[in-house]
Amino acid sequence: MDIKVTRAKIELMLTSPFWGSLATRLELKDWDGDTFATNGKYLFCPDPKYYEDWTFSHLIFVIAHETWHCAGGHLFRMKDKDHFTWNVATDLATNFLLQRNNFQLAPGGLNDPEYNEMTAEKIYRLLVNNNNEQEKKGKSNEEEEKKGKSNEEEKKGKSNGDEPSNATKEKYPDIPRDLIEPEKDPSKKSKGINSSKVPDSGIDPKELEQEWQEGLGEAVRHAHQQGRMPAGMERYIDEILTPKVPWQEVLYRYLQTAKGNTDYTTYPFHRSHIHREMYLPSLRGEMIEVVCGLDNSGSISKDDLIRYFSELRGICSIFGSYTIHLFQADSAIHSYDIITDDSDIPNVSVGGGGTNFTPVFEKILDEQLEELPVVYFSDLDGNFPDNHYGDGVFWLARKHQLNHGRKSVPFGTIVEIDD
Repeated sequence: MDIKVTRAKIELMLTSPFWGSLATRLELKDWDGDTFATNGKYLFCPDPKYYEDWTFSHLIFVIAHETWHCAGGHLFRMKDKDHFTWNVATDLATNFLLQRNNFQLAPGGLNDPEYNEMTAEKIYRLLVNNNNEQEKKGKSNEEEEKKGKSNEEEKKGKSNGDEPSNATKEKYPDIPRDLIEPEKDPSKKSKGINSSKVPDSGIDPKELEQEWQEGLGEAVRHAHQQGRMPAGMERYIDEILTPKVPWQEVLYRYLQTAKGNTDYTTYPFHRSHIHREMYLPSLRGEMIEVVCGLDNSGSISKDDLIRYFSELRGICSIFGSYTIHLFQADSAIHSYDIITDDSDIPNVSVGGGGTNFTPVFEKILDEQLEELPVVYFSDLDGNFPDNHYGDGVFWLARKHQLNHGRKSVPFGTIVEIDD
């Protein structure tokens, strides 16, 4: 490993609480590619001959660049997109943010004022539209050429049948392709990467994405504590940490993907029969079993509580069969109800004290409910437990609460409820 790259990473960690906190999550690794790249676990470093003319500031830039590809979710939002175009879009968005924060653009880095202030998704859509227009124009020109050719020439195959050139590749021909899908299969080659072998991240992509979201939340907290939040980042970070889709859809997706979509599953066993030592399978599909925490502390208004109970009834209206373990709590648990019908939802909330989320999560362990997803209605203004339940915890907060309060949590995912 080139000592200059290692020193650049250390410099970034020492000088920036935000970028440095994120950079610690990437392990430097040599590889035979011709550019710096990342798969979410490793920051791949090419032979020094490819950056021998770079300054120390350029190396710091490229480390921050690859780090933001991970923390900004670029790796995990590629999916079925055209990888080259997506790489261009994310590079343009990333480099604008970095230069805005006084990083020195590395040689070969993209810089196009036309796309300043835009998200990667918006840039991608514009680039795709340009490509489509170019393709239509190319096909139209090709048809005109064919009309003017003799039958003899067409038979000999002398017509100009080359595919129309890609507008993005024409405009950005030398872009380094540095986005590597975090494949679990080490034998797979990532598209567009000039490497004979890409090391496997060894981590499930969903788990890796969740780890980076949590890391981003932690980096934001560190930066705010030191008063050194990077310029212009709040909007982008808010979009990453706060999904802009109905929370019921977020929960449904989690149940369908992370927890399986089969009718029956052997584990976790059906809780109604465990006490009789009968380990029967749990019914899945449209049936759900979730833990619901409801914050009824003094900072929660009557209007907030009305909305929380309304959203709780939303679960009942979506799923055909459900078991909801409802905990109402402030600094202590005031009630525990098991809801299997919307008529079981209580109409009265008891509380009004301070906010501490720990009692509910301790009760989850006591009741052996830790395998279930957790939705917690709150303004997030309270003490969090040390227990970490990963991507199965969803913190539901109203829009006005997020605008005037906490924007990150130590674990789980914040989901915004529209006011």
